[in-house]
Amino acid sequence: MTPVGWQARAKLGWIRASHAGARLLLWAVLSALFHRVRRASGDAAIRRILVFRIGNIGDILVTLPTLDAIRARFPEAHIALLTSPGRQGAPGAGQILPEGKWFDELLVYYTPDVRSWNGRVRLLRRLRKGRFDLFIELPNQQSKPRDELRNMIVARLAGCRFAVGFEVSQHALFLREQALYIPQVQESLRIYRSVASELSLDSFRDVLLPVSDAGRNQIAELLRRLGINEDERYVVMHCGAKRQTNRWPGERYARVADEIIRRWGSRVVLTGSSSELSLVEEVAGRMHEKPIMLCDRIDLPQMAALLERASLYVGNDTGPMHIAGAVGTPTVSIFGARDFPQRWHPAGLGHTVLRRDAPCSPCFKEVCDRDLVCLEGIEADDVLLAVGRKLSRQAFPVVAEAQ
Repeated sequence: MTPVGWQARAKLGWIRASHAGARLLLWAVLSALFHRVRRASGDAAIRRILVFRIGNIGDILVTLPTLDAIRARFPEAHIALLTSPGRQGAPGAGQILPEGKWFDELLVYYTPDVRSWNGRVRLLRRLRKGRFDLFIELPNQQSKPRDELRNMIVARLAGCRFAVGFEVSQHALFLREQALYIPQVQESLRIYRSVASELSLDSFRDVLLPVSDAGRNQIAELLRRLGINEDERYVVMHCGAKRQTNRWPGERYARVADEIIRRWGSRVVLTGSSSELSLVEEVAGRMHEKPIMLCDRIDLPQMAALLERASLYVGNDTGPMHIAGAVGTPTVSIFGARDFPQRWHPAGLGHTVLRRDAPCSPCFKEVCDRDLVCLEGIEADDVLLAVGRKLSRQAFPVVAEAQ
């Protein structure tokens, strides 16, 4: 462990003091506005629950253990999930979570819907109609005190008598010291811990994402048309990512894909969204072998079915990586160092995460101004070594060693 100097000690002390002050403020406001769940007169007092979580695919999938535990804790309650993927058309909970398993009702809004006062009032009226007893926030990593205070007020105005889960992250304060000296946990575990004690939830466990039979059948038919038999194994490779700071170089993906085909005789399936089509075509164009192109050809339920059948996922820290972990497929995941270590690792066992620290990490930047030094430090040979270990355990034959 890196020795802690006096400057780092001072910064860590400031972080702890700031965090304690924010927690005290939230506790005081929470106590003034809501009753404690532990003091509810039995579960009969909580019949309707509103769970609040915003974000895209990865942000939603890390909540599965908590959603599952909430459903187990309140099996008879009506549970609604209030969520927003941001802009309209962005992927979110409605595209990936099955209806009726963890929630009975899905309430979706988009960022433009709540930019005006009229839009906020409409959303509030919509929530009040639900007559919810309990508001459960599954807090985002980068929450601020003003965000949490706003959410408390919304929950109270919506008519909720009980509320839990409000948590402040000091992500913008002395990031380097936090990364070096404060232990980090996976985002799924952090979210679970934020509500587990107050709700008396069962112990934390990873939960698999159900894959629809329709998705399985559609992918089986699509792969059959592309020449992949039902018993043939393949590797899914996803080269894109929403953020530039999460994208490993395309030419290295091309080399890795070629070597997977040559050494292990496995098919490689390239995936991506419509906005990533040019990148995926560039990777395919750099390859000497022929991949299977499924970029912009499948939806999210079909992506889950594709990854469920795959031998391995190789790709960036992005939505499909979280889907792979959620359906139980091993991954070789390539991480930039923009975020805290371990926070966004894929769920479950059997994964290899490749990450290189850098003096500027974590930075939380969308676009790097330092030549992506953290991602550039991960070589194609590093990825191939990890891939080889995974595929060898699955009894893939070594076809030929690369020269």
